[in-house]
Amino acid sequence: MSRLQGAKRLVFKGFLTASLGVGLTACPAVGERAPKPTDPPGSAPKLSWMAIQYTRVQPRDTVLRRIEKETGVDLEIWWVPDEHKDGKIDTALVTDFPTDVVTIVDLFNPVFRKAVREGKFWEIGPYLREYPNLQKMNPLILKNIEIEGKIYGIYRERDLSRQGIIYRRDWLERLGLTEPRSVDDLYRIMKAFTEQDPDRDGVRDTYGLADRADLRFGAFKTLASYFGAPNEWGVRDGRLLPEFMFEPYREAMRFMRRLYREGLVNPDFALSSKSKQWDLFAQGKAGVYIGNLDDAVNLYHAALPYDPSVRIDMTNRIAGRDGCCRVWSQAGHNGMFVFPKSRIRTQERLRQVLAFFDRLADPDIGNYLHYGIEGIHYRVVDGRVQEIEGTEERREAEVRPLLSLIGLDNRSLEPGGNPLKMKSEALTADNLRFLVPNPAESLVSETWLERRDELDGIIRDATFRFILGQLDENGFDAAVSAWRNAGGDRVIEEINAAYRNALWRASSP
Repeated sequence: MSRLQGAKRLVFKGFLTASLGVGLTACPAVGERAPKPTDPPGSAPKLSWMAIQYTRVQPRDTVLRRIEKETGVDLEIWWVPDEHKDGKIDTALVTDFPTDVVTIVDLFNPVFRKAVREGKFWEIGPYLREYPNLQKMNPLILKNIEIEGKIYGIYRERDLSRQGIIYRRDWLERLGLTEPRSVDDLYRIMKAFTEQDPDRDGVRDTYGLADRADLRFGAFKTLASYFGAPNEWGVRDGRLLPEFMFEPYREAMRFMRRLYREGLVNPDFALSSKSKQWDLFAQGKAGVYIGNLDDAVNLYHAALPYDPSVRIDMTNRIAGRDGCCRVWSQAGHNGMFVFPKSRIRTQERLRQVLAFFDRLADPDIGNYLHYGIEGIHYRVVDGRVQEIEGTEERREAEVRPLLSLIGLDNRSLEPGGNPLKMKSEALTADNLRFLVPNPAESLVSETWLERRDELDGIIRDATFRFILGQLDENGFDAAVSAWRNAGGDRVIEEINAAYRNALWRASSP
């Protein structure tokens, strides 16, 4: 078999309980229960898979061997380092696919879109109802991975929104303040954290907010959703328009401009990296961090050397000026697993591969993918997972790489032992109650694909310049006009044409 140049290839020997296609002569009709890989005996089935490696150490097969035993499939994983994935995947898309399963991270990659249009991948939507787990895939996430109304892969499930507020609980209580419930509360806390010496060192050397040069995953987009801004695109009079054409987006810009003008945020935030933002909070130089709630655990551990008595807390329900709570939703996925027709040549073979992915979505396999093997990597205490001390290196090599293989995220065990982690999980679940989805998530504009760097750059630069006081309202209006003249109006027309087609498909019997 051909080998993907530069990729790391690991072959894992499994146990025999099924066949993935060769020699099968019968297949169920659509709507019938598809056979599990564990149903028929025969020679050891093989499945090759191009997966993304996010770890620095070479993955080891300890847990994968256990998964092979449980699924009856001999897995051949081609690990592609994250920093090389774009080139390797593009090469596979334009030449020949070396594996049965390919991980696609960027669904808007023009090379991938072209391959879809050329019919190189199986459309799997009609088959999903045959499988007990796959038929329960989240409808919103499925909608987000659609390409012209069709499903071409199994999404790599991610939480729809982990966004929230992480703050210094000890500072809050020291100043006699209470947890923020609104954007105005948040402003007052940031102001107090800047001006009232929350660390009691007698020097005004703290900021209310630590932020970075990232309008999406830094503070800005989450704040904008609190003010009521749409998520990327919003609907006005039945027509989709970009988020920056709505007033709440400007309210968020004005809010950030005030923070900057009053010195409540680090003054270099528009040039700062996440590591700089991280250090400001961990070193006790800022008291509020707006971003991924999961960061709270690592921020706490990073802060301990600087202040052994540090106390960190978090919240997710911040009401806007209208009293409503909102938070922007991500797509709920990090790409998807697709199935090349050049490798999977028959429906029988496809059905067996889908049966394997259905088995991967069972909770017992989900436990392996997330936590490893009980007694080796973790133990169960009070019904929750507790990592075994001294297994950090093993988990990094044997467990963490497997997160790349998760499609549907089902587990029977939840992490325990860390109150911040448990609260983060609870607030993430609560975010589902007031999500703001992107109505154009799966829609494509060819103009945007061609010019997205230029177009996105116009609005990104104008937003930062407004916050920094370098543009006024008229200046921002001029930037929006420049965006429209550079192809933005065409993007709006193309997105709305795709939107109308999607509405028509949804209303068709």
